[in-house]
Amino acid sequence: MRSSARWLVLGLAAVPWAGSPSHAYFLDQGRHFDLRLRAYSQLGIMTDSSEKDWPGNGPNTCVVNGKESNKCKYSAGDLAQHRNFYYPEFDAKLTDYTPWMHEVPGLSLVTPDDFRFRFAWWGFYDGLYDYLNGPWNFNRRNLKARESESDNINKESFTFNDQNKNARHIYARRDRINELYLDYKKGPLFLRAGRQSISWGESDDIVFMDRLNAFDLTLGAPGLYQDLDEARIPFWALRATYKVLDNWKGLSSVFGDAFVVPGVVDTTVPIDPIVGGVSPFNPDVPDPQLTANDLIKRNGFDPKNFQGLHLVVVSRQPAQTWANTRWGARLTGVVARDYTVQAWFAREFPVAPTPLLTGGPGGFDEGFKDTSPLKSIPLTLIDDRGFRTPICLNNLTNKPILKRFGAVGHTPAGRTCSYAEPIVTILDRQLESVIGLSSTWYSPRVNGIIRTEAEYFHDEEAVIPNQNLNPLAQVPRSILNGHFFTNTIPRTDYVRWLIGYDRFFFFRPVNPSNSFIVVAAIHGETNVFERRERDFRTAQQKPGKPATAPTTLPVCSPVALASKQCRIAPAKNFEDLKAFDNDYLSVALQTDYLHGRLEPRIVVLLWGSGIYGFQPLVTYRLTDNVLLTGTWVAIEGSRRAILGTFRGHDMVQLRLTFQLN
Repeated sequence: MRSSARWLVLGLAAVPWAGSPSHAYFLDQGRHFDLRLRAYSQLGIMTDSSEKDWPGNGPNTCVVNGKESNKCKYSAGDLAQHRNFYYPEFDAKLTDYTPWMHEVPGLSLVTPDDFRFRFAWWGFYDGLYDYLNGPWNFNRRNLKARESESDNINKESFTFNDQNKNARHIYARRDRINELYLDYKKGPLFLRAGRQSISWGESDDIVFMDRLNAFDLTLGAPGLYQDLDEARIPFWALRATYKVLDNWKGLSSVFGDAFVVPGVVDTTVPIDPIVGGVSPFNPDVPDPQLTANDLIKRNGFDPKNFQGLHLVVVSRQPAQTWANTRWGARLTGVVARDYTVQAWFAREFPVAPTPLLTGGPGGFDEGFKDTSPLKSIPLTLIDDRGFRTPICLNNLTNKPILKRFGAVGHTPAGRTCSYAEPIVTILDRQLESVIGLSSTWYSPRVNGIIRTEAEYFHDEEAVIPNQNLNPLAQVPRSILNGHFFTNTIPRTDYVRWLIGYDRFFFFRPVNPSNSFIVVAAIHGETNVFERRERDFRTAQQKPGKPATAPTTLPVCSPVALASKQCRIAPAKNFEDLKAFDNDYLSVALQTDYLHGRLEPRIVVLLWGSGIYGFQPLVTYRLTDNVLLTGTWVAIEGSRRAILGTFRGHDMVQLRLTFQLN
């Protein structure tokens, strides 16, 4: 049954503590140990219907018993989320328990001036696939491509033995330690060791330059569908801050700051979204297995009777080695009494991954000669989802099928199975270097605070379609006149910058009692090495455009040309990223009514290329502990890139929050 908004009342009424008064808790009379909690129940309702090229609208993307179905499409009014989020916190002030160190020789030198401990848990449950049970659950159950993770792709992904990504474990429920650290302060030195978050760059409303910590990508653009602080993924790090000087000539309050995240301990990167319509927050990308089916057809086979190629989309997990250590150093201080200036260098992983289509099995090179000693990748017995299976029975004799490339049978549970090889697409992240400089000051001339920041991102992975995703890497050598294509990931440098303006002001006709707060910024991005001969693009295809197109390269044999296997990835079929792109204006406006009980806020994001985001939000404080919030997230764009990737996913979110503080 399709979900509808009639569940709204039930969803919000399901929170038994909503009307009960609560207070913060201290575990001792001296108030050294403090317990706090923030939890909410949030219902999301779609206010837009799926676009024409939504994954369910193409052939073989939404099929039930051999017939096209509408079960994989969504419509305005469908429930898309019931997220029940919890964030308990525990803080301990331990300074009063350290005076004994004064009496121990040697330890007296390191007796802390301040010593604290903090622990916080992060978790949620979403009824997306249970009682909501809309098109998202249908798509989850019928997704054919294998979505996985691996830190050793050559040994695992090419034998279907990597870590499968279970959509239920990603979108419906997760738990983690969010913070677990000790704070130590002695004189000018401050140390923090443990799981923590570090923010040096600017992130007003969506992630732009603040990338030291990874951000959760499973709920779309961080900052719109999900709070930035909630989306931030902490890491295990050691951070040190040292007060260099108090006052010297034109300098004051100068601090040095550094951190290190050992690669042998932590190489956490975001969980990449699972495509194919399994979540209302994911890009509109059809089931990738269709790519393999298309290749099978071009080789003259029927995908129903021949399933020798199965597509694997694997997120490369950085190896836990010292080479993948993240670190950074920063110097900050006040210059000429008015200007807060910061400069830093850091090594970090990018937030978004870069795709790479590998050279693959060349299954059609060997044809049905599965016993050939030249075959470097063994045939693997899998079901129609890419899971290894020990038994595959002949559809006629009900006996185990012969080991033959593409031979189709069924599992004892009734699923289609076959001996197959993988087509592996890697979602990759590699460390990059970042140099940053920022300054903030109050300007009486404009009666507000000016913020400026510029960062240089060196050696960042990028996309040139015919270099990352060239389909000739999957074409048999026999029809490429013995040649073999290998895709690679290009790299480039980016300069990202912003100029911001913040101020308070009164506008009595609208709010006679309280002021307005405006936070505005112009953001810009420049691809340093964008040239006509290096046409950088996004990995998103333009609506209605195929990922590949036939060509007539001399390297292709007559057979390849006749069967249309001689193909490229045309750059014009992918969304463009120009040399000066991703330039946008962000404006957030907020005020208070009813003595602070009612707080309306609006965020507007405007790109010069015709993309915009619109997020009005209203929070009403029922009690000191219970808040009711309504948010509308609307995204539109003339192209499906940057924020426009999520166009057609407009949503109303209603949230009931309980906070114990």
